[in-house]
Amino acid sequence: MKPVFRVSWCQAYGFLYVNGSGNPQLYRPHDVFIAMGRCWVLEDEFSYPINLNLQNSAYIHNTMRQEWAWLFREQQMFYDELVGFKLPVPRRLASQMPRDMIDKLRKALNRIREENNRMKICLNRYQTQVEIRESVEGGWYEHAQFMQSLLADPIYQSDVEMSDEE
Repeated sequence: MKPVFRVSWCQAYGFLYVNGSGNPQLYRPHDVFIAMGRCWVLEDEFSYPINLNLQNSAYIHNTMRQEWAWLFREQQMFYDELVGFKLPVPRRLASQMPRDMIDKLRKALNRIREENNRMKICLNRYQTQVEIRESVEGGWYEHAQFMQSLLADPIYQSDVEMSDEE
């Protein structure tokens, strides 16, 4: 059973409240993107408090730096896989963004999350195409047609504006 996310926009304070991370006082970036209707394939290891008074605390800054290190290593791994499979690599501009202040780090984190998600979608599409070829070779035509219909869904297509495919 899928978890249920409850999203509400608080007009008075101007923040998004997401309940689905297991703790009603914490949210994960994954929860926010799913609630916005995005195709989000990455799993988040990090949670942040909803309390606005804690947004610029040392705890949050340290958590954000740890998440940056995690996402940067993950991006390197995705990059190596994409190059190994000779697939187009989306632009990787997050590593060039300044991260010296907490607001700039927050923007860079959002950018690297987007880039990693696009890379993961690209890898998933490639693996699905390989599975389709193997199904056709094995005579599993119904399974291949089903997998092909999944590939045709626009939700699973990586965004073009962040791609270097030109």
